[in-house]
Amino acid sequence: MLNPPLSILSDDLLRYIIGEVANIPFSNEDLCNLSLADRAFTQTCQKYIFRVLELSNSVDASEKLSKLKRIFDDKPSFANYVRVLEVAHDSAWVFKDRTFISILRLFASSPVPPHTLGLGKIMGRSWIIEDPIFLVQWLTQSFFSQTLTTLRLQECKNVPLPLFLVFPRLREVSLEDVGATETSYHRYPDDLCSGRASPALEVLTYLNSHSLVKQMIAPPPRFTTPVVLWSNLRVLTLAPRDKEAMAYLQPILDAACDTLEELYLTDIDIDESTKSSQKILLSELVNLGNLSNLRVFALCTIIKCNKQRNAPLPVGLRDINIVLNAIPKSNKIMNLWFDFAILGRRPFHGYKEQDWAGMFNDRSHFGREASRIGTTDDNIYRTTGH
Repeated sequence: MLNPPLSILSDDLLRYIIGEVANIPFSNEDLCNLSLADRAFTQTCQKYIFRVLELSNSVDASEKLSKLKRIFDDKPSFANYVRVLEVAHDSAWVFKDRTFISILRLFASSPVPPHTLGLGKIMGRSWIIEDPIFLVQWLTQSFFSQTLTTLRLQECKNVPLPLFLVFPRLREVSLEDVGATETSYHRYPDDLCSGRASPALEVLTYLNSHSLVKQMIAPPPRFTTPVVLWSNLRVLTLAPRDKEAMAYLQPILDAACDTLEELYLTDIDIDESTKSSQKILLSELVNLGNLSNLRVFALCTIIKCNKQRNAPLPVGLRDINIVLNAIPKSNKIMNLWFDFAILGRRPFHGYKEQDWAGMFNDRSHFGREASRIGTTDDNIYRTTGH
């Protein structure tokens, strides 16, 4: 039994402690040890231990399924704890595996079935969906068609557009390095492309997935209804240096103009290709003027400093100010957040000459919290300030 001071803690504080342990990367072993330390921890730890069922691309996936089946047969209530299913490439066989199907039947009868599905890379190379029609049909017949609210696709090739129509309750989508290779979808049955309720997305994150996003915005003629509805979107995140993805930003902003509350143009990874790439002018791709409910605008961007002392100033803040000036005087902005990557060599000609002080001189119509700036020099230091 627990000894003081743990024994006098409330149940809420004990759950908080367990939640903090669960947030530690690769925490399952720690949760198992904590579960065995005292019965006061056991049940809550078990909820975290079984929360995610991850089938990676290892040779042990079949053995893992068999072990889980034995556990669930002995303790059926443990199946009620599973909320997230993640399937990696090389594990697509599980959709036809009898043990996996029997486990899914337990999930289907749970009071709260899993609501999140992840497909794609967990480790190793990209996942190629070899039979996308079968995948869509299988998911259509599964309990996911009624329970799924979150879909995560990572490094998947040949992603089928009808996948989104399977989940009418879908609210959150994350796309990272995924692509749609199909163009006409003429091979797909009619019932997979039409006559279904379109999910109303609330949260979208996408990176290097422009071919799929393009189809989500303007589906091929094969689809008689929208694949997703944008009119409820509240949070949008994408990479400002993904030029092809940025081309589809404004159509989404226009469609979600009445509901979008948070816009994050953030991507802080800087590699050699980024340093040599051409600057993308944000003001030519983004207009925030009609976002009546926007509260948060976050931006990570690059200022490339000129090596020659008398060279013209980099576009930097001038481009950002054009975007900010488009925001109406009457607005709901409460948080503006910026992270600047300063690229170049000492003495960084053009960096210090930027109008840093004047960036917020004419921003009195924004909320008081709308003034956080972070500056990053990837060669020397990182500082943040207000």
